Amino acid sequence: MSSNPAASHVDPADFKLVREVLRSAGLRASESDASSDVKREASLFLSAEYRNGVRTKSALLYSLDNRRQSSNRASLDPQPKDSAVDRWQDEGGR
Repeated sequence: MSSNPAASHVDPADFKLVREVLRSAGLRASESDASSDVKREASLFLSAEYRNGVRTKSALLYSLDNRRQSSNRASLDPQPKDSAVDRWQDEGGR
């Protein structure tokens, strides 16, 4: 049982806001180039952000944009496995 039953209730208007943000970000329409996995992840992310108190369209778009930028940085600069192993060995790994 939740200690805060009001927080577990989701109003249809809440979903409407999340859908509107996804549409604005190009992740809602069937013409979108994004994969269904990307759309689903964005929807889950925005729903979590909404539950955590991010309640305006502009703030949700900002959160989504920040998530995309951090994700892009991480994928552009992956650490090669060899350098990770070398660092581990330098730090005393066996």
